Amino acid sequence: MKAAVTFSRIFVGCLFILSGFIKANDPIGFSYKLDEYFELFHMPFLIPLTVYMAMGICVLEIALGVMLLLGEFMEFTAWLLLLLIVFFTFLTGYSAITGAVSDCGCFGDALKLTPFQSFMKDVVLLVFILVIFIYRKQINPVFNLKWSKFHVAMAVLIPTLFTVYCYAYLPVVDFRAYKIGNNLREQMTLAPGAKRDSTVLTLVYKDKTTGAEQGYSMKELPYSDSVWMANHEFVKQDNKVIVEGDKPKITDFKIWSEDSPDITAEVLDDPNYRLWIISYDLTKASKSSFEAIVKLTDECEKHGIKSVGLTSTDYAIMDPFRHEINAAFPFYYADQTVLRTMIRSNPGVMLMKGSTVMGMWHYHAVPSYEKLNKKFFSK
Repeated sequence: MKAAVTFSRIFVGCLFILSGFIKANDPIGFSYKLDEYFELFHMPFLIPLTVYMAMGICVLEIALGVMLLLGEFMEFTAWLLLLLIVFFTFLTGYSAITGAVSDCGCFGDALKLTPFQSFMKDVVLLVFILVIFIYRKQINPVFNLKWSKFHVAMAVLIPTLFTVYCYAYLPVVDFRAYKIGNNLREQMTLAPGAKRDSTVLTLVYKDKTTGAEQGYSMKELPYSDSVWMANHEFVKQDNKVIVEGDKPKITDFKIWSEDSPDITAEVLDDPNYRLWIISYDLTKASKSSFEAIVKLTDECEKHGIKSVGLTSTDYAIMDPFRHEINAAFPFYYADQTVLRTMIRSNPGVMLMKGSTVMGMWHYHAVPSYEKLNKKFFSK
């Protein structure tokens, strides 16, 4: 049993540290998942706090993982681990049954799990944590009390500083399809040799007498029965997916304007450098944060580098806002979820060359034209 306890400690401790750091790397992305759960359980009053809750959960996971690996304060550690895993198992189990949340966000964008996979992961963790909980009194600390307190303090302080930095700027490691260096056109297209959907063709016919509709495969259709064919009317053709194939990493990217329902190609396929100013919701963006952005876009415009704004905010709010911040560039529209995925900053800046992401910046770190020129334009 000692070997089982040791393995459980190492396995659970490492998994908690890994999961915590992945989420701490992108606390805003994790907060979006918490938003989904609070909306699901009709608790919208907690949504304004989700970013801080997300950061707290990340730090707690890492600290518990460190404490478990070092065998420190095991009574407290074991109880908190048990309470956490029971709570998370309930959430992922509910998602697996209802399908209400498509991804728990346990490992951020680094590893996507289905609701059922998330639930089974938590069930496995629950088993290992129960072993730890039952034998918690047999787990001795690796260091003395003084060092244990120091380790706990560092296990809280370092992850806190890390996740605050990632919140105030951008993720240190980017796992999203929109990360720097990616070609968005390629991310929107299935690679050669990718597994395609397996479909079955169904022909729907209506009985002229009863009005009942029924689908038939090509093998089932009694097309040689002239009487049957005379008494039935073709309604439609369905292609039902029976086995899903691979999907492009980006499936919902689309840009439109007041005048056109789709200008994606016009914006995305421009071969020149172009700045994208992204604000998923202008009502939640600080006007003062646009000062440096507008200064940058004006300088770029003088040197032939155009800019566009992308938002999901209605024209009635967007247009007065654009004039108030003195933005000379036009604003177009995109889906809010897509914009929140593209960059974890509201507003944020992306530098594009054609459909390739060359750089991105939080509004806390908007670069100067001189910096961009030296790094990109003058080459």
